[in-house]
This record gives sequence, C-alpha cells and structure tokens, in this order.
Amino acid sequence: MPAHAAPGDAEIVTTRSQLAQATAGTGATAATPPATPPATPPATSIGAATTPAPAVTPVVPSRDSFWHAPPQQLPPLTSRPELYGQPQSLMLHPLTPIQLHQGPWGVFNANTGAASGFGTVGYYAVARWAEDWSSLRDKRNRHDFLDPLKYIALNDSGSIYLTLSGNFRHHGFWEQHPALGAVGKSHTYLSNLRTNLGADLHLGEHVRFYGELMSGQATGGNKFGYNARWRNRVDAQQAFVEVRGHMLGATMGAMIGRMTFLDVPPNISAGSVYPSIPYSWNGLRGYSVWKRFRVDLFDLSLTNYEYRAFHDQVGWKTRLFGAYTSYAVPEFKTFGKKSQIFVDTYYLGYLLASSPITATKGIVAGSTHRDTPGMRVWGNAGPIEFSAGGMWQGGNFQAAKNGPTRPVSAYSFNASVAWRFANWWGRPAIGIQADDISGGDTRKSATSTWGTFLSPFVPSAYYLDLAQNFNLQNVIDVGPLVTMSPTINTSLLLRVPVLWRNSIHDTIYFPGGVNYAYRPSGGYSGVLPQGSFTWRATRHVTFSIDGQYTALSRGLRDAGAKPGAYFQTNLELTF
Repeated sequence: MPAHAAPGDAEIVTTRSQLAQATAGTGATAATPPATPPATPPATSIGAATTPAPAVTPVVPSRDSFWHAPPQQLPPLTSRPELYGQPQSLMLHPLTPIQLHQGPWGVFNANTGAASGFGTVGYYAVARWAEDWSSLRDKRNRHDFLDPLKYIALNDSGSIYLTLSGNFRHHGFWEQHPALGAVGKSHTYLSNLRTNLGADLHLGEHVRFYGELMSGQATGGNKFGYNARWRNRVDAQQAFVEVRGHMLGATMGAMIGRMTFLDVPPNISAGSVYPSIPYSWNGLRGYSVWKRFRVDLFDLSLTNYEYRAFHDQVGWKTRLFGAYTSYAVPEFKTFGKKSQIFVDTYYLGYLLASSPITATKGIVAGSTHRDTPGMRVWGNAGPIEFSAGGMWQGGNFQAAKNGPTRPVSAYSFNASVAWRFANWWGRPAIGIQADDISGGDTRKSATSTWGTFLSPFVPSAYYLDLAQNFNLQNVIDVGPLVTMSPTINTSLLLRVPVLWRNSIHDTIYFPGGVNYAYRPSGGYSGVLPQGSFTWRATRHVTFSIDGQYTALSRGLRDAGAKPGAYFQTNLELTF
C-alpha cells in the first residue's frame, strides 16, 4: 500500500504536511458447523471447566508438505488478515475439524470467529494468539509437517506447552497518482516486506504469555513518505500476559501488556494491515463470555514506532477505551436454512492529542475527545447475509494554544445486504453496500458544533477503497457488491462504490483522519470499480491480486485531484 495508506498517530503530521505541501495553492454468513466432531474436542467450554474428552481417530493420518494439501483441507479464505471483517461472507464452505483452531467460544466462533472479538480465527487467525492448537497434544491429530512447532510439550502431562507461529509477507503496489495526486508523485511502485515470529506459552489452563517480534522493510521506485511503520528493524509487536478462568457461569479473562485489538466494527479499524507494521495497543483488556452473551472492557494506548531496533514506545497521546457487548440470537431457520444473528452494542472513546479539523482554507490544529456509542446487527437469515449499524459521536475539539473549544455531534450509518445463491456456480452472494457518514461545515464559527465524524484508526482496505484514498468521513457511498468462490480454494470480490460528500462545506478525507487540501465544488466525488482475487495455494501459501480505478468528479479534478489506476499483489507464507 502506498505510504499514505494507514497513518498512525505519530505519522499523521508527516503525511498531512506532505498533502498540504503538494496541494499548496489549490483551493456475511455464519460458519456452518462441521459435520464431524473435532479430532480432539476442546478441554474447556463456555461457562464451565470440563475434562478433556477422549481423542478420536484423526481425520488425516498422513502429513502434508509445505507446498501441498488436499483442497478440502485448506484454511478458509477469511483467515487472510486483510479480509478480516468485510466481506465476512467469503467463508463459503463448511469447515472440517482440521481447519479449526478456535478457542472455547461456542456460538461466537461462528463466521470464522469474527463474532468472538478476537478477529477471524480459522486455521490461522488475524491475531495469532487467538489460535488454539491444544488438540495436537494427541500426536495422532498431527497431519502437517510443521505441526510439531504448534504444540511443544514442556511437561509430562502436556498442560504446559509452547506454540510457535510465523509469517512472511510481500506486498507490491503500483499506483498511477498516489493520494489523488497530493504527494506530487506518479507511477509509484512500492515493495513492502514484513516478517513476524510469535511464541505462545501456556502454563496450564489459566495462564499464558504471548510475545511477537516483527520487522518491516520497504523500497520501490519513485517512492515517498516511508516512516517507522514501513521501515522497522525489529521490535516487540505484542507482549502480554493473560489470565483466564471460570466464574459466574462465564469464561472470563484479563490481558495486560502490548497486543492487537480488533473488537470494534470493521469499518472502524481492521488492525491496519498496511503499511508494514499493523497497529498494536498497550494497556488492559478484560472479557467475559457466556453461552449467548459476551462483554469486553478495554483501556489502550497506541504504540509509537521508531526505526531503531527495540525502541518502540507506548504512545500516551492516543487512547482508545470503552466496552463492547454482543448477544447471539438463538438459531432459527429462514427459507429452510440455518440462521445466526448477532446484536452488538458498544461505546468507543478516543483521546487524540493531535487531531486537526478542516477550515475553509487549511486546517485548525488541536486535540479532540470523542465519545462514540453504537449498535450493529449482523449475521445471516438463511441465504440473506447482512450487516447494519449506526454510531453517534459526541465529545469536543480543543483548538491549539488554548484556542476555543467546540462541541462535536456526528454520526455514521453503515449497511450491506446480499443474497447467497448457494446452488449457483461459485455460490455467489450478490448485494449492495451503503454508508452515510457525516461531515462538518467550515463556514460556521470557531465555537459552533463540529459535525465531521472522526475515523482515525483506518478501516480495512477491503471495506470501501482498495487504494485507500478515501476515508470513512464526510462520505455517502452506495454500490453493488459480489463475493464468490470459483473453486474451493479461491475467492473473488467485485465492488463498484459511488461516492458523494455528505457535506459540500467540508473536504474529503484521507485514511487516519487526515484532511486533504482540496476544496472541490459539488457533492459528487467519484466511482471506484474494484476487484480482488485470492488463491489459497496450500495451508501455508496465499497469493492475491487487487485492482481499482479511481474515477473522480469534475469538481475534484478542477480542485487539483488526479484520477488513476491502482494495482497490488500479495504473497504470504505462514505457519
């Protein structure tokens, strides 16, 4: 992804200055339960401890190589981290037992675990610590030549064990006019490498330690704007301790340290898989999971990154805190098919020491406190896969240098619905996605209510804009959405969103809450035809190709913005 793709707190100022200089003078469906029981049923269940069940004959007794596995035994495509959350319906086939490495979360393991609050968890997970490889305690359940690394017993009973994980990823990006031309570069090629190694130490049922090292490298032609989230020699991306137990009929746990955090709607953040180093957070998280209800409490500070090895620090100037709850509606049938719906309610609080707002010309520097309560209803009603949610955002903006304080009142409505044609070739889901996200009015006084919804933590590139030129602020979009699986180990995403500005008296926004210097006329912004093809070659190898053309309105082009093509290749090696 171009260097403008996913600014964190420390890099927003750099990116904003680039944009200002360059434009100076210009105005899902729920997962189907496996037909057979897991090779070794999990030793714990929601709400109560149980003893491990006897092991049964493994599904695949022979081992497979790094480059080969039967197609029906490949990990679900949703375990590709970039596809987390949207569209969640890409998991088109029932999972076999050897594909599941989920925790004891019961119904919240539906939809490849997206409902659990820990990110998608299938064969692999977005957050590698969310994987459960304890079934490999029985060596008869091992079928992959790397399985000995996934369960290393450190005592005779096997209750103390170590799980190792790793990922090597290469992304290649070519873009005709990055950031809609704002950075003054064209025909840019970026080559991005990321390597991470993780170790998950379980000290019995109740305590575990997780640590993950990550490094990022970046180069390219006609490149620009690389910072410490693109080039990072090596550092502790995650390092936390977790304590888990059973109380009040629930499985409860607490995590403290540095960690990834994904228990927010995917249109708020998907962990920022671009650039090289994704977001990590520092603080405390506590969760409780009952049979059909769960709650998550958190208070976290964003990590600040430095290029030098082991110099990343806690970024006290950016905080995310709040609570997230989810209720799993009892299963029912629609059109004769199983249905599973989740009702989520949440509160998200932001504290950002640097978060300017748009002015008629330029910006107004300052800090902000945002309070964002919201609700989301999502899942599937038979063949109908849907997600619908809304958020209201309050709080205040404090102008720099003891300037005036402005109250905030903003909103975001997000929805998608599709029909899964299960009997057609490729089992396509054909639907529509729409968002309405508020903008402000730069004509108002310096003490008036500000109406721009703030989205500072970069949603998944696969939610709206593959090239990540448009953020989910001051935008209305609607367009068709198609997901399908041409073969059991491939997926295809097609989308054509059409964009407008919610308020013509506010600008368009760049991922991370950065506002462009462009001041276009008219509300229409453009159209973004796009496609993404993913091939899961083996359990350990995934390849994908993404492409998009950004066609801009006359108003944006007259303001100095440039349309252009975008192309991306992705290769991942994972164990």
